[in-house]
Amino acid sequence: MGLRQRKFRLWGRKLKKFLPIVMALVVLITFGYIALNKTDLLKSKSKNSTANPTYKYSRYYAAITHYTSERENVGFSDLKGDLTNPESEKIIIPEEERENIKKLFEITDYSTNVIFAKNTEIISKIIQKEVGLAIIPIESVDFRVKTLKIDDKFIWDKSVTDYPMSVTLETENQDFAKANFEQKNITKITNIGDVILGRHVAYKMQTYNDYTHPWLLMADFIKNADITFADLEVPLSDQIDPPDEGMSFVAPQKSIEGLKLGGIDIVALANNHSTNFGTDVFSDTLALLKKEGILYCGGGANYDEAYAPAIIEKNGLKFAFLDYNSIVGAVNATEDSAGVAKFAIKPWAETDDEGDIERIKNAVKKAKTEADIVIVELHWGVEYQAEPIQSQINVAHAAIDSGADLIIGTHPHVVEGMETYNNVPIFYSLGNFIFDQEWSTETKQGIVAETYFYGKKLVSTPVTPYQIEDYNQPHMATVDQAKQILGRIFGASLSSDFSN
Repeated sequence: MGLRQRKFRLWGRKLKKFLPIVMALVVLITFGYIALNKTDLLKSKSKNSTANPTYKYSRYYAAITHYTSERENVGFSDLKGDLTNPESEKIIIPEEERENIKKLFEITDYSTNVIFAKNTEIISKIIQKEVGLAIIPIESVDFRVKTLKIDDKFIWDKSVTDYPMSVTLETENQDFAKANFEQKNITKITNIGDVILGRHVAYKMQTYNDYTHPWLLMADFIKNADITFADLEVPLSDQIDPPDEGMSFVAPQKSIEGLKLGGIDIVALANNHSTNFGTDVFSDTLALLKKEGILYCGGGANYDEAYAPAIIEKNGLKFAFLDYNSIVGAVNATEDSAGVAKFAIKPWAETDDEGDIERIKNAVKKAKTEADIVIVELHWGVEYQAEPIQSQINVAHAAIDSGADLIIGTHPHVVEGMETYNNVPIFYSLGNFIFDQEWSTETKQGIVAETYFYGKKLVSTPVTPYQIEDYNQPHMATVDQAKQILGRIFGASLSSDFSN
């Protein structure tokens, strides 16, 4: 055996001796390397998770149609059919919401009758009647369209649970998730027209020995609101027995029980009948309202009180109410005597008083600095006429340009048309709510205007028609009566959203 062979054999014995140690070191190094990489990977994932967390939220949707549509409700399954069945009616949805709405309805694709458009364009397409039905995110809804109930559940009703049109989604935008729709941010204000409890109404209350009788059939409906606002067009006093004829009205103080049953929170006093029997009787009314905790606007013990806004705080927002009378025959408040807040316009004045209009504008501007929402009620117009006149239009527009968020009209004793101006609705006349004018169908009919605010945004303004019977008692209108009432309103309305 040569020297080289002996050396190789010697090295082989040495390697064999240390081989287990070498293998052990290789295994340790390998596992250490893997563990180190896993740690780095976990750290990386943790870091990425911290940088880009996701937040779950519920996204809500509404089905909308033209304001004048007779449709009030649509089924969730019917909407699903509209989205998937090419034989169904056309429906429009936002292009941006294509995937979310698929998830909401658990569908894989849309039928050919579905129209896609930018979210910002859909409201105007519904108003112009290009399409009759749409699904949009709840934050895109506004009052110019009708929000439909889904399976009889109205999204703007705070008592509604299990609303069908919501889907759970995820976002990396925490602020977006936190801004999710919450029902607690809804404020409902119910507005009712002329309440005249004198003459035959007073006789009926005395006959039935029930001073809540005129309110019985509508009380539950109108008090279901955060704020219920009524035009109280009669003094409440026991100094004088109610005349059973004529145009001067008064009602017994027991009549306050009806206002309480109806949940009236605030009344408008600026009208031509509040002061029919002078300031002493009117002062009885003021004292009674204060005693019963019912706020008032448009009238007071002096000028400052009559022209000051009444402010109610609800759901973290302040709502200011202003009220003015243009009809002749009222006692107007002065610096040191009771009365109502006035403004002079046609047809009850020869010309529109620009000084009075300027006063209204300044009052609205001031109220806007004190409150979040400003509501202006105006007692005006031509009696028994559905079309508002230019003087009404001018004052309403001036108030809105000054910051008013809602205009409510009273006095004509019939309903008048509606209008949207600068994204604010105008109800030119709600009609009689409680009165004894049985001599015509039109004077027996009116609407309750419900106004829903989501935060500061007015999102829905449904109207509910009613008809007065037995000289005193309004009840929900029948289907035919409702068509008649709404037909007059929509036929006399001034903007395309409220016109049929």
